[in-house]
Amino acid sequence: MKLLKFGLRFWITVTSIFSFVAGWIMLAHAPKPNQADALVSSAAPLPTLEPLRPLSDFESDDNPSRSQPFFNFQPHNQRPFFSTGGS
Repeated sequence: MKLLKFGLRFWITVTSIFSFVAGWIMLAHAPKPNQADALVSSAAPLPTLEPLRPLSDFESDDNPSRSQPFFNFQPHNQRPFFSTGGS
């Protein structure tokens, strides 16, 4: 039983070290961020959108309903319909 436990611990240790070293090597050989930027800079420029109109232009339109607030909030003095039913 001791030999099996030692063998299992040895196998886990060896595979952990091997995985760490393999990951480190793969990370070291990955493309650098500045190399990726050189590929992106050769692409076509992105299209731009036209600027938005100011909010004051919306109020001066012929439609008067746009100048009114979207929500008509009126506070209620009623008890909420949900309750915990506590004492």
